[in-house]
Amino acid sequence: MIKFQPFVGKNYLSSIWKLRIMVLGESHYCANPADAIPTITQNIITDLYNPNSPHEPYKNTYTKFTNALSGEKLDFEGKKRMWDNVMFYNYVQFPIAGARQEPTEQEFNDSENAFWEILEKYRPNKIIVWGQRLYNHLPRKGYQLPDIIAPDGKAIETWAYTLQDGTEIQLLPITHPSAAFSPEYWHEVIMTFLAR
Repeated sequence: MIKFQPFVGKNYLSSIWKLRIMVLGESHYCANPADAIPTITQNIITDLYNPNSPHEPYKNTYTKFTNALSGEKLDFEGKKRMWDNVMFYNYVQFPIAGARQEPTEQEFNDSENAFWEILEKYRPNKIIVWGQRLYNHLPRKGYQLPDIIAPDGKAIETWAYTLQDGTEIQLLPITHPSAAFSPEYWHEVIMTFLAR
């Protein structure tokens, strides 16, 4: 069951990359269980490009990612433009009580059916996965694709799922943008991934 609805940008179906791109986060942190509402994902993304919203440290994660996606440092309008062209979904469908707390194996497993439901409904061509931990917990249905070679020569594994009608969805794991994250480095990797 989908508990947290995805944010779907208004240009998701006709993005600037001519692809349907899903950005896949891991989970929502909700110190207050009452915050775990179905629109939490949509509310968070919309708040990111509201110039009247106070800055909070967690927003740096999303800013670093949009800078990596665009290849430049963005103002509020630029951030809005990036989010308008993608969808964002958090895989784990259970609120996590605190930052730096990991979802349980059961929470990962119990979120799989909702994930497949989202994939069949929104049919992304490409998924950019935030963090190796999430990537390692995704369903291992599907098949490995050729690695992408990063600017420093590192090989990055990629994966693919097949929808019920045979459509292929390609996945790229990136360093989680809340960690030591270089937007310049990941811009090159992401653009290579989107171009293939």
